[in-house]
Amino acid sequence: MIFYGVAIFNLCFCVISLNHIVFLQELLDIHKDMNLVGICNVENVMAAIGIAEGMGVPMETILRVIAGFHAVEHRIEFVATKAGVDYYNDSKGTNPDAAIQGIKAMDRPTVLIGGGYDKGNEYDEWIESFDGKVKYLVLIGQTREKIAECARMHGFPEEKIRFADTYEECLKMCTQLAVAGDAVLLSPACASWGMFPNYEVRGKEFKEYVCGL
Repeated sequence: MIFYGVAIFNLCFCVISLNHIVFLQELLDIHKDMNLVGICNVENVMAAIGIAEGMGVPMETILRVIAGFHAVEHRIEFVATKAGVDYYNDSKGTNPDAAIQGIKAMDRPTVLIGGGYDKGNEYDEWIESFDGKVKYLVLIGQTREKIAECARMHGFPEEKIRFADTYEECLKMCTQLAVAGDAVLLSPACASWGMFPNYEVRGKEFKEYVCGL
């Protein structure tokens, strides 16, 4: 049996057996030696280390694979750095629970793109997860007014809420609002229907726009 988790003071670890504990910080720097971001991905890496080492894979091989592994497309996927701004595609964040992981992964002021097709979700927990990191909330789609009202109810500043009528307008607005040191995160907490056939198209158009800056 393998146990893993994040302990007090964010000390990351994975337990291989009752008498063998591997501390992640002793193996790699999660900010420099991984292409993945967010505590959810740190936990995934710990699980992978535990399973691989338990099966006898050399630690050197495990760490080499981790260093070369990139995020799945559309899931907190780093796209590019443009003018000092990091762009992330989390188009697969099609509901609030998934989108919470996206914003939790950000470690800097973030211009967040939200909104889309209304599946009847509530957005309270998503808004609460912003934790002061969301610099501007740029809203699109059918749910934009619903999300904006929820944000206001949770004390998110009115002046930091922006609305866009089209996806292109939204993306242009984000590049204008973000400055060097910020992130722009597409993590809508909503389905793409109504504006796109699926979340993959939404994510690909985001990436094409960013790469063309």
